[in-house]
Amino acid sequence: MRIVLRRPLILLLVFLGINPVLVGIVGLVGIAPAWADRPDAPGLIGIRLMDEPAVRRGDPRARIYIVDHLSPGSSIRRRLQVTSNSSRPQRVQLYAGAADVLKRHFVAAQNRTANELTNWVRFDRTTAVLPPHGSTTVKATIRIPREAWRGERYGVLWAETEPAGGTRAMSTDRAGVRMYLDIGAGGEPPSDFRIEQLIALRAADGRPAFKALVHNSGQRAVDMSGTLRLSEGPGGVSAGPFPVKPGVSLPPGGRARVVVPLDRTLPEGPWLATLALASGRTQHSTEATITFPREGEAPVVKLTGLLGTAVAVTPRNGALAAGGFVIALMSGYALIRRLRTGK
Repeated sequence: MRIVLRRPLILLLVFLGINPVLVGIVGLVGIAPAWADRPDAPGLIGIRLMDEPAVRRGDPRARIYIVDHLSPGSSIRRRLQVTSNSSRPQRVQLYAGAADVLKRHFVAAQNRTANELTNWVRFDRTTAVLPPHGSTTVKATIRIPREAWRGERYGVLWAETEPAGGTRAMSTDRAGVRMYLDIGAGGEPPSDFRIEQLIALRAADGRPAFKALVHNSGQRAVDMSGTLRLSEGPGGVSAGPFPVKPGVSLPPGGRARVVVPLDRTLPEGPWLATLALASGRTQHSTEATITFPREGEAPVVKLTGLLGTAVAVTPRNGALAAGGFVIALMSGYALIRRLRTGK
């Protein structure tokens, strides 16, 4: 479905303090895909990156993931430490697997699914034996073909245990390091994002909650982290910082809501909410005065960058709310047109 907003209607939206983008997205529900395995999850084995590119010093993502921009025909080498948390020796296999950034998550493919990036990866050895509670270092080389097309690729460098008896029908455990590799001549495409909404609401269990709608406005995938601070509350009290719930990744152009779990004992407010978000070295912050709704009340959506007007929407009937919302806007548009034409 394509929605076209003409200039008078856009002016009406801005006059009301409503983000025109909201018309196209209100009522839509994002479905998060499931992981086959979670890189960085604790288990029998672990794996971590030991090298950080000099040009990315100070980038938190580059310390734990392979995040780089490479020209066709170039190559990089990275050392990784594989660690055993088992009291018995562990034989592990090392390989690269496919991944993608879908909806709002970095999603690793099941089993040993390959993609273009995985074909460019070579380990210095494909198996290793770890002593009880021991570790070893392996090296991975990524060579980019000269004919490679520009664009960002995703994958995971995996360490996977071999089950006793050598049969994959038995349980295995694997841990991985993500890869975000952008290919292309010249400089690296920009990374950026925008905070478009601040949402104060009540969870189903009555707990206050805070969400923010984030738009990846850059040309590379982003992984969201950050904190929320509440100040100038009832009686001058402050609360936080509350960390953003991890796990939200966005492809270029993607939108998703980041969630900040809060304490049940927080007063309703009003509060001055200050949200600081980051992906690597890209950082943005915004603030707004919010009041958490009472149980059963609709959440309050604060649209950032406009006139500071708060708009209440009901997520339980998102599609109906969107329809009523658009009808109301069209009615206002018709009224303005009638006044302009004198009919």
